[in-house]
Amino acid sequence: MNKSESRSKWSFIFMVLLALSFAVACAEVRLNTIPAPPPTAELRVFVQPLSGLPPPGGWGMPHQDWANRQYRIVQRFLQQRGIYKVVEKEEIRSVIGKKQFSSWDWQRKDWSLARQVGKALHADYAMLMERAAAHGYKFFDTVLINVETGKRFAVSLRLPQDPAFREEWQKINNVSYREIFRDAKGDMLNTIMRKSRLAQQRAGADVKPATVPPQPVRPKTPEASPPASPSVAAAPYGPMVSEKPSTLTRMGREIDFEKALQAETMAEGRTRLAVYDLDASEPFKIVALILSEALREELFRFGQFTLVNRENIIQVMDEMGLQQSGLVDEKQAVQAGKGLAARQIIMGRLGVLGKTFVLQAKRIDVQSMGTVALGSLSCQLGKEEEMLARISELAQKLTGK
Repeated sequence: MNKSESRSKWSFIFMVLLALSFAVACAEVRLNTIPAPPPTAELRVFVQPLSGLPPPGGWGMPHQDWANRQYRIVQRFLQQRGIYKVVEKEEIRSVIGKKQFSSWDWQRKDWSLARQVGKALHADYAMLMERAAAHGYKFFDTVLINVETGKRFAVSLRLPQDPAFREEWQKINNVSYREIFRDAKGDMLNTIMRKSRLAQQRAGADVKPATVPPQPVRPKTPEASPPASPSVAAAPYGPMVSEKPSTLTRMGREIDFEKALQAETMAEGRTRLAVYDLDASEPFKIVALILSEALREELFRFGQFTLVNRENIIQVMDEMGLQQSGLVDEKQAVQAGKGLAARQIIMGRLGVLGKTFVLQAKRIDVQSMGTVALGSLSCQLGKEEEMLARISELAQKLTGK
């Protein structure tokens, strides 16, 4: 065989291998299935930590250790909100098996793999978070995807470059979640109401379907097509490692972590305030929790208060033998406020009068037990998004702004 024939032979082999690689990359991933979990009003969330291109000198913590720790932090944090049920790692392993995926694998075809895995896990949302280094910075990128509709919300935290900076993942996750929730709360509310109506229909309830106002669709940011994904080293907890820079950064709002954390920790001169979960009857408890979170977010943005963490509220309630849900006794609420070292508290209720949703809340001084401010909102059943959009109005009434 002469040199020309040899080159032609190897060119042919290369083209065949390239075609096979392309076919494999474009093929739908075959996943295992798991039985549907018991119905729940909570939002079922599939969590996937990822590691992108490391900074010079590498990551301080190996990927697998970081991924396991990150999963535990996020699981605990989300489930303490009362709104979410995090998919267990064993369930993720059952669906994915030993398959290995890079960041680009998850993102290609408009995040089809993330949605595919989410559906196999019977999840409402997929949450992927990635630590990565690019352009001389460290980033922590988070994307939340509605598994059913494909709508996504993303933020990117720019972390300090100071070598002395300690990556406190609890605080990093807190800031990321707050920013994601700010954007996604309307979508979450619609998802919960859809699940509630489906559950009522399955139960045979005579419920007239409610109409929810269509959500505005944000234009997608054009993105360059990334190169084919590289091979990935095997890991006990699923496929997580990427050997190329993160592309989540281009998709999410970039936030300076130090500035965000400074706004969160500035407490001098502020009134310490505990905002209890809004009371509500069983069909609307998760809706009330989302409105409670949204109210806390608005009060935080005003910069007038130092908010007591919900985790601390739950802890004190447990110690007192109380529950946030159903806390309507003002004396108990004030007593819990004292245990939280809060100067003031906010409590309220979400209820239904005929075909109208009514939200009532008040701010109470812990020392005098006097009512400082009152506020209320109302909307028609099926238009809960209107109430959520007006939550800043309620916050203004409660703060006197």
